[in-house]
Amino acid sequence: MLDFFCMKCGVRLHTDEIALYRKLINRGARKYSCLNCQAEYLNVSREDLEKLIEYYHRTGVCSLFAKWDDETRQ
Repeated sequence: MLDFFCMKCGVRLHTDEIALYRKLINRGARKYSCLNCQAEYLNVSREDLEKLIEYYHRTGVCSLFAKWDDETRQ
């Protein structure tokens, strides 16, 4: 598995941070920002971005935020 790091501050990224970056900033990106840096760039709070991630998980309207469980991977 590859590790990705924030292009601005260098923190290790989680899949949701990458998905949100691709959803909001650049769908074809190969480098990403953490939630804190995304919030700063978009001039919103980190909590707003966390709520948006939760919305995408809950509604299932965006495949970038798909959650995989052990049964789905088989």
